[in-house]
Amino acid sequence: MDSGPAQEVTELLRQWEEQQATPNYDPIPTLTRIAEIIEAETENFMKKDPDPFDERHPSRTDPECALGHALKVMFKKDNFMTKLVNDYVRDTYYSRQNIIGRDVNKLNVVACRLTLDLMPGLEMSVVFQDNENLINRLVGWATNSQEPLQSYATGLLAAAMEVQEIATNFRDLNAMLVPLMLGRLHNLRNKSLEEKPQNQSNQTRHFARFDKRTSNEFKPNGPSNGKEAEDAGGGEMELDSSGVGSSSNLIKSPPTPQKNNSKCPMVTAWYAQDPPSPPHPHETSSNSSWVEMETYVIGNIQIHPLTDATKQMLILRYLTPMGEYQEFLSHVFEKDALGLILGYLNVRESKDSRLAFEALKYLAALLCHKKFSIDFINMGGLQKFLEVPRPSVAATGVSICLYYLAYCEDAMERVCQLPRRTLADLVRYALWLLECSHDSGRCHATMFFGLSFQFRVILEEFDNQDGLRKLYNVISTLPILGSDEEELRVSDDETCAARQIVRHVCVALRRYFEPHLRIRASLVARQQGDTLPEPPPYKASKSSPEEIQEQIEIVQHAPWSRWPPVDELLELGGVTLLLQVVGFAYDWNYNGRAETVRSALDVISVCCVAPRVQLLLTEKISMRESEMIAGVSIVLAAADGDIIVEPEVQKAALNVLVNCVCAPLHRSGISTARFSIPGSSKKKTMKSYEDVIQKVWESVRTNNGIMVLLSLMMTKSPITDADRIRGLACRALCGLARCSTVRQIISKLPLFTTSQIQVLMRDPILQEKRQEHVMFQKYALELLERVSGKSKHMGAEFETSLANIHRANVVAQTKINYNERQLLQLVQRHLAARGLTESAATLQREAGLPCPCPAPAPPPPPVYTPSTPVRTRMSISRTSSSSSLQRDSFGLDHLHMNNEDSPMPSVIKIRKVQNPNPSTPTSEHKRSLQKQLSIAGADRPPSPPRITLHSIITEYLYNQHALCKNPVVTCPQFNLFEPHKCPEPRPGGLTSVSSRHTEPLNICGRLVRRELGTSSSCREHAALAHSNFAASRTLRLSDDDAYFTHAIFHPTQQQLLAATSSGDIRVFNLFSGTEEHSYRVHDSYIIYHIQSSRDGLLLLASSSTSWRTHSALWNMKEFEHCFSLDNEEYVEFSKMTDDRIIGTKGETATIYDTLTGRELMTLKPSISNQYGKNRATFNPTDELVLSDGVLWDVNSGKEIHKFDKLNQTHSGVFHPNGLEVISNTEVWDLRVFHLLRTVPSLDKSEVIFNPGRTVLYAVCSDQDPEERSQFDTSFKTLSAHDYASIATIDVKRNIYGLSVSPYGTQISVVENLGDFEQVQESCVKIYDVGRKRDHEDDVEEDEEEDMTGRSENDDGSDSGSENDDDLASSLLRNAVMGLAEEESSGESSRGDNEPDRRERRRVRTRRRAAEQHSSDSDGDIELGDIVEFDFD
Repeated sequence: MDSGPAQEVTELLRQWEEQQATPNYDPIPTLTRIAEIIEAETENFMKKDPDPFDERHPSRTDPECALGHALKVMFKKDNFMTKLVNDYVRDTYYSRQNIIGRDVNKLNVVACRLTLDLMPGLEMSVVFQDNENLINRLVGWATNSQEPLQSYATGLLAAAMEVQEIATNFRDLNAMLVPLMLGRLHNLRNKSLEEKPQNQSNQTRHFARFDKRTSNEFKPNGPSNGKEAEDAGGGEMELDSSGVGSSSNLIKSPPTPQKNNSKCPMVTAWYAQDPPSPPHPHETSSNSSWVEMETYVIGNIQIHPLTDATKQMLILRYLTPMGEYQEFLSHVFEKDALGLILGYLNVRESKDSRLAFEALKYLAALLCHKKFSIDFINMGGLQKFLEVPRPSVAATGVSICLYYLAYCEDAMERVCQLPRRTLADLVRYALWLLECSHDSGRCHATMFFGLSFQFRVILEEFDNQDGLRKLYNVISTLPILGSDEEELRVSDDETCAARQIVRHVCVALRRYFEPHLRIRASLVARQQGDTLPEPPPYKASKSSPEEIQEQIEIVQHAPWSRWPPVDELLELGGVTLLLQVVGFAYDWNYNGRAETVRSALDVISVCCVAPRVQLLLTEKISMRESEMIAGVSIVLAAADGDIIVEPEVQKAALNVLVNCVCAPLHRSGISTARFSIPGSSKKKTMKSYEDVIQKVWESVRTNNGIMVLLSLMMTKSPITDADRIRGLACRALCGLARCSTVRQIISKLPLFTTSQIQVLMRDPILQEKRQEHVMFQKYALELLERVSGKSKHMGAEFETSLANIHRANVVAQTKINYNERQLLQLVQRHLAARGLTESAATLQREAGLPCPCPAPAPPPPPVYTPSTPVRTRMSISRTSSSSSLQRDSFGLDHLHMNNEDSPMPSVIKIRKVQNPNPSTPTSEHKRSLQKQLSIAGADRPPSPPRITLHSIITEYLYNQHALCKNPVVTCPQFNLFEPHKCPEPRPGGLTSVSSRHTEPLNICGRLVRRELGTSSSCREHAALAHSNFAASRTLRLSDDDAYFTHAIFHPTQQQLLAATSSGDIRVFNLFSGTEEHSYRVHDSYIIYHIQSSRDGLLLLASSSTSWRTHSALWNMKEFEHCFSLDNEEYVEFSKMTDDRIIGTKGETATIYDTLTGRELMTLKPSISNQYGKNRATFNPTDELVLSDGVLWDVNSGKEIHKFDKLNQTHSGVFHPNGLEVISNTEVWDLRVFHLLRTVPSLDKSEVIFNPGRTVLYAVCSDQDPEERSQFDTSFKTLSAHDYASIATIDVKRNIYGLSVSPYGTQISVVENLGDFEQVQESCVKIYDVGRKRDHEDDVEEDEEEDMTGRSENDDGSDSGSENDDDLASSLLRNAVMGLAEEESSGESSRGDNEPDRRERRRVRTRRRAAEQHSSDSDGDIELGDIVEFDFD
């Protein structure tokens, strides 16, 4: 409901609308009355002490205020506002209306007055847009007209010049107006000073007690610090504030609104603490106290009648936007604007806080200029600041001046050289502003401290006055960081303002800890005998991000001792609050979100030098409605870009991780400190730094840190920051790899097993970022060292991989043995070639060498030919207990032993150094792969190495051995006349028994081995059978409104159950292909999974939509509904029996009783992995459950182990052997929880095992069918033993589901054509396993769909082939028939149709033989019967 003033304005506007079209209408009375109403409500609104820098509409500041309602009513009348701005402010209005005898000046005055009153709700850029005539008219009035039109026009010009575009366009006019306004301001100021003594002589000073000269008569009792009272600076301000508090308690007049200063801690009614004293004569009228003090605290702007103070305010408003322009600065100095401003700052004399506020706004604009700022400091302007009373509107104006002053470093250097007492008063004043009631004052004070912390004297004074606690309190009490109820009570505007405060405080905290870190690092460096350059205390101290990281490392390697800034922030709960800010920022949406999160993370990064902070990151933090989240999880989410996709935020989060996981395990010095987390209900005390780091590593692993860091190492965007992000991620992973468990996991990942890291190390993402890429290379090499356990040669960075390091290790362990007689023969040939025939003959005679016979020398190895460029090889060294023989790699192009004219190498560098620690076991048994550049701990250079012919030959043979593709440790004697080459591993053949598990690839060879009595497995049989699939039947829906979503074989293998998108279950006969039954399971829900019990009597169906998830159990005998499992996304039976059902909803798994549907157990992990497709499942023995990557004990309901999350898709399934878990591409060992291998071909695929447990099928299931538009058109078969790929079958349609028959002889594939939203064709195809797809299958595929029997090949081999192997064929037939007799007991129901089917196979075989002219050897042997069984 509108207020009384709003209703009156509405009535006035209604009358205006009715009368304004009448001739000779006079709008002045209406405009005057509206102006009076607006001015009265503006005064009432100002008494509520709104934020003076808040330029929002009054109704947004206070939705209940009458001013806001009145302005809303005004702006609803667009025709009135248009008339007011465009017509009533014209000096030709009456003449254009043909009205004679009226003074247009009066109309212009009241129109400008009303427009000035309406400014709080007007958008000035719209009012003055493309209205140059109006601005020129206002300039004319402001220059030459009489009052009050002159001042009103000046006020409107001030509003217009706040629009930068308008101010720029009228620069010449402003150049004329600025000196004019400054001169006018001087005149008004002098006039007020002349009138002031006369007014003071006739006025009783009710507040004489607040004068400095008499303030010592009134001293508050209570616990006051003597030194603080002495150094207070501007003590009269505190007395003023106390006076306000006391006077507010004495106000009794209801019409006068009481000022609520409860938000200002400085406002205290200290009169109650004073002893009773007789009243002074000037204190008789207490009701007038607030009337007088109101001008000191709030002030007012009296538009009508116009006062000198208001005139000066309007002029100052015009000068404020002009103060930022450099070209007008000369007028400022010429007209002594600084002297004017300093005069206005004396609120005690002017008695107008609002006037002082306008002067301070003008001063802030002038402080943008360096010269003016320095002059201001030199003239004692800072001391004038401290005399501005608080609380008051002028004090809020001081805050913005402090903020602009801190921007000028030169001016701040002058400030820092002032007496320490003045600096103490300055910091005290700014700290009071941190606790004032105006949001703008708090923001400006926070930004002032953020800019001034770089000056050490300000930093020290801030700490002396408990500044960190006060800065922390600015955000600790904000509703947006409180409970949900508190946040809901806050309006959108207040929420936006609070977020900006959080932003400024986080930035200030970052700038607070950076200089403290520099001071701490300098102290540590001095203790270690080093020095860091320190600027003088009055100079700014800045550090680059690289320097900050170096300082953190210096502090981390020093013995830990108390660090007051970090300890205090930790005790206050600041680290926890900053983590909450980072987490809450996910839901915030404003421009400064990235800077807020980055600054908060930077503060945490510095604080991570304290072990207690590292422990705190491992603990859980409350995040409102969500569950408790570990601090490390929040940091990892920021690093992964989940909170905000901003590279600076990601780098800040990675720095936090680096400082945590890369911290030293043992710090220098002696420390017996124990570390615990403050405020924790369960205080876990850590005895050593190593315990802390171990806990951090475990927390990072538990919260999926490995996956996050690996993904960041692969990032390529944004291109300008990708290299830096990769380097930081690699460094963090390198520090994490100090944990043995992490090393084991990442050593099995493709990053190392397939040399992906070498590819990443070659070139930077952006060529200009080579410096960042060098850092990535450095830590990538260190990571390789830690994962492999070996060091590497510095010249082989890009050729090192785990395989290369393994080969080099084998070479290093090889003992070189060669024929010395061959060496003597080479020497003898060399002597003879150099003309030393007698020496050669003597050597031949004494050594008994054979006579040299000329023979063509064998060609040298290709790698040694001059045409082959010399490549850098890995350095190999052999370490013994006494000495280490060091060798430098050299080009072997110079060593052609069989070429007599080739010279010997000119320089061969061989160094022999003593082992620094011969007693260490590792030096006796481990051989290092890295050159030792110097003796560890040696004070003098090593003696020159001893070069022998044996060492030269050994080095040569080692380098030859290193070039072998598959080197072996035990080598035969090296032949010096022929290049060395280790034997290649031979693949298994017909008679090969090199490996116990190796089987011949040729089926004939396998069958021969079995006939000969050699043990043989069925893996190769299964691989051959599951590499060929041929479609035997196609099932389609009779209606076109639905499509298939999933299909399974009935346990009797006579029917196929197919789920549809309409919620139906269709039952098809496998032999006839006809639809027998149709059951409605879920109304209009898409069924995406069904499962039958082992006896075929029960059926589970799961459906999931965006609005509901539903699962149910059905009785297949009468197809009755047993019970529903609401909210379960996926359900399945237990493995051994069907007595239990496990359901999945998000990360929660629930076990139900099959008979009753009663909930037996709920399994919810303490830390969720948030897999995209979590499907809880039992292990083969029903003793364990895997859900959301967590292994559970079914009997106790407790977590056993949480597998590291290395993918986003699948939580995992159990291998039928019960010893492994397959989670997407990762295969885990259940016995030791180690990562066994990664299988890239299983990426984002659903795994289905055949009944024989020898083969698995992989079908891509990246997302739910309802959420994706593209499906994979192929499925894969892999060996269940070693996960070797068998075949990839492309069906050329989108695959929605795959199932295997109970005997593994057939599979059903749901194939749909078209997108999910518009499926054009849907069918279920039955494929025979092991039968090859031939040309006839392609041509007659549609015809075979109508056949009643399944099409199969005949039992014999193809008659059209001329390469038949009679022995192999007979053996194959015998093997097939033998397997058929053993495993066909379950297929007795199909025996009656066997003669007809065999007859059809023979007919089709003869027809195929007539058309087929040639085939390969594998195709000669038909395996039609193999598809009927599984090999095990």
